[in-house]
Amino acid sequence: MRVVASDLDGTLLGADHRLAERTIDVLRAVRRAGVKVVAATGRAPTSAWKLLRSHDVIDALVCSNGSIVFDIATETVAHRFPIDAAQLQRLFSDLDRAVPGLSYCWELDDHCGWDAEFDDIAQQHADLHMYASGPRPEPGVTATKVMVRHPTVHRQDLADLIAPHLSDPLSIGCSGVEFAEVTGAGVDKSHALRHVLTAWGHDAAEVMAFGDNHNDIAMLRWAGTGVAVANAVDDAHDAADLSIGHHADHSVAEHLAATVLG
Repeated sequence: MRVVASDLDGTLLGADHRLAERTIDVLRAVRRAGVKVVAATGRAPTSAWKLLRSHDVIDALVCSNGSIVFDIATETVAHRFPIDAAQLQRLFSDLDRAVPGLSYCWELDDHCGWDAEFDDIAQQHADLHMYASGPRPEPGVTATKVMVRHPTVHRQDLADLIAPHLSDPLSIGCSGVEFAEVTGAGVDKSHALRHVLTAWGHDAAEVMAFGDNHNDIAMLRWAGTGVAVANAVDDAHDAADLSIGHHADHSVAEHLAATVLG
């Protein structure tokens, strides 16, 4: 095993959505042992890098469910895999026509926006509170990710509800929040990780990946070893090769200490 890839919220982070000192110490030791560490999260770079920047615990950062590879050396976006502009417009029209009551939040290249009905969630979200609601993106604009909300249908049930109505083969996932998340065709955490590993000369067989939610499933299946934390959804456990303890007990750090550091 040459690479560790881990989700953040619900996996690597504690119940307080921060890195525990034990986790920081273990990740630094893992890197000193020659193993590269990648954080792979649904968060945008804004909040993900803010959480990690001062700790010196990662070699690469995958954000927005695989839509972005963030260069931690230059603190810029190295690769962006967006929803095509025409596909974005069809997403809105397809879903508005088929499923009444939906509202949207869109993550663009340089800012985010959302429908007024999304405002209560957006104002509490670490990636969104600095932006504001506004008109939907104009034709010709691409989107990094689109979040879709329904008044009564949430998470994977919502993802299952909207999937049949999309004209394009976009990727749909969800995590610990109530909305579903749409990314470009074929774009998920494993897609971005392939780009990172190619640059390093590694492949999936050399990766141990950790996750807890539906947006981690592709990564858990793709990695040489997929590991689900105890609090993971059933589908993530099914996709993983093994399961470990609860994220609140810093189980990723303890597993790495036992398997990598001995």
